[in-house]
Amino acid sequence: MGRSRAMGQADVAATALVAVAACAAVAGGAPAPVTIVLGIALFAAPGYLLGQLLLGSRTIGLERVVVMAALALAVPILGGLLLYAIRVPLHRPGWLGLLAGVTLAADTALFLRRRHSGVAPVTWRATWKAPRWHAVAFAAAILLAACGVGLASAGVTRQPQPGFTELWLSPQRQYAHILNLGVRNDQGRTTSYRVVLLRDGRTAATWNFTLGDGQIWQRPVPPAGQGILAAALYRLPDVTHPYRFVSTGTPRTTGP
Repeated sequence: MGRSRAMGQADVAATALVAVAACAAVAGGAPAPVTIVLGIALFAAPGYLLGQLLLGSRTIGLERVVVMAALALAVPILGGLLLYAIRVPLHRPGWLGLLAGVTLAADTALFLRRRHSGVAPVTWRATWKAPRWHAVAFAAAILLAACGVGLASAGVTRQPQPGFTELWLSPQRQYAHILNLGVRNDQGRTTSYRVVLLRDGRTAATWNFTLGDGQIWQRPVPPAGQGILAAALYRLPDVTHPYRFVSTGTPRTTGP
């Protein structure tokens, strides 16, 4: 009898081990394949455990799998909203704590319920005789979920990013005594610029030019000796407020 009860708690022990191993792997800097496998197992563990706690013994086969899959998805969705509400950063430690915490809490509840009530874990039937429309609906749900994940991933990668322009004034690699003054346009569109070169606060040279998105403009500039060499970048037609400013004295950058 004791042995059968111990065997009945094997799934509880396995899921608890997954939670502990996932935390240890992340804390110890385990290789990516190890953390990926443990992460997938930890993602599925709460759904399985909550399904064991909430479903009756009459629910078997495909219906049980569908409910457990829904619970596995509900935990990070609802848990993520809770983490956001209490201002916990949605980074790896936060997600790990959420999934591991829910897994260990569900393990404890399931272990105590089985121990006190003597309820055995649900046995899975070898034959799945689900109605055809159930199988079609399940397959459609998987397809829709996959499409949703794909669209979400594509949306993240295609989110519009604010444009910017880079300005630099740095020594050239080949000739350390010559400075390289350059501008790179990443505004996402063709933009006209004015660069004003300053030596000790006085205008030494001015360039007006237009760059397409991703294009670079460069000029070699002799150093100012003991003086201060600086450059101001304007986005035309605004020639009053510098968009970028760099200096060989104390470099600084202004503008968004």
